[in-house]
Amino acid sequence: MKELFQGRRFGFSPRAAIAFVAVGLGIALSLTDFMAWFAWGAKDTNGFVIVSYWLACTVTVILALGLLATLAELLDTPREERGLARLDLLAAVVAFLLYGASAFLRGSELSAAAAAPAPFLLAIAALLVTFVDAAVAANLYSAREWEELEEEPMREHRPRRRAASR
Repeated sequence: MKELFQGRRFGFSPRAAIAFVAVGLGIALSLTDFMAWFAWGAKDTNGFVIVSYWLACTVTVILALGLLATLAELLDTPREERGLARLDLLAAVVAFLLYGASAFLRGSELSAAAAAPAPFLLAIAALLVTFVDAAVAANLYSAREWEELEEEPMREHRPRRRAASR
């Protein structure tokens, strides 16, 4: 699992990509909140509220995966980059908690016309933290190069026996 989250088999760390996916989902969440608040494109905004709830849940799950990847990366981070790796871990935890709280608060008001101010502001704060997290992760892990892993043979190859010649 550690190799998967560190990206050794991919040849690059997926941590920055996960962070940027979370940024994209956070922007989509903020846009659907604005669409519900200002009734852009619809008279009934309940659909926007439901989409916002599911986007908040999805970005929370993506950030949980990013948090696992951050923990895996922290184990092998060189000593001189440990401070940035801890900042990345802190930003991932804070963003995960903020989006999780926003999703929890949104779940209780799915029939509202728009999101309440508290989950909306939590999502905006989480988006700002996720931007910082994505920038730190991109700078910290994108240049990391992994050594080539040697493929392990599935089974031992033994030379075939030759038939006894007559």
